[in-house]
Amino acid sequence: MAVDPGRPPSPRRRRPLGADPTAWDEEYRAGRLSRLHGLAEAPRYGIIAAWLRHLVPDGGTILDAGCGEAALFAHGVRERPSLSYVGFDLSMVALETAAEMIGSADMTRVSLRRAGLADYEPAPEDPLYDAVVLTEVLSYSAESMTWLDRYRPWLTSGGVMIVTLQVPRRPDSGAHGPFNALRAVLDGPAWTLLDSAMLTNPRTSNAWSMHVFR
Repeated sequence: MAVDPGRPPSPRRRRPLGADPTAWDEEYRAGRLSRLHGLAEAPRYGIIAAWLRHLVPDGGTILDAGCGEAALFAHGVRERPSLSYVGFDLSMVALETAAEMIGSADMTRVSLRRAGLADYEPAPEDPLYDAVVLTEVLSYSAESMTWLDRYRPWLTSGGVMIVTLQVPRRPDSGAHGPFNALRAVLDGPAWTLLDSAMLTNPRTSNAWSMHVFR
């Protein structure tokens, strides 16, 4: 999907999005999340793509949870034609844009589904996933850490979970809850941390905490 670098920024959203598909449709319809396809997001997706290259074998299957417009596919999956990609999201607008961006040739190895993070279930024909990617989605719910255990049975024996969270800027941000909860989960015995990265963009002042674990 082409992104116009001269396009003025859209107004900041004024209400929490949570699990409201109508609100997410409005965000995507207004183009407020098209930045995920752009240059500023490429380093974050580049790290995820590198982890996938090392940890997901050829012929593997990736689940992109809360996939939006499938920016992960564009940044890190398209270049590996042997991989299968399953993405789900609440927003039909996002999924329609994702299908257009992916294109008919690649859609033969892609499945896009409408579902929420708390209620997604694999299709009966799905194999176990070699990677489950949750990038910038765990901050939207206080229950988000429970999703890690919910998704775990869907991984292959060597499968991995990849999680990224934007580092909260404000001391009173509600995102501190999931951010600290993930840190506690990874410090515990339930998961084996394989690698972590802290990525900072001095131009935008954004920072991301990134982890891969099994």
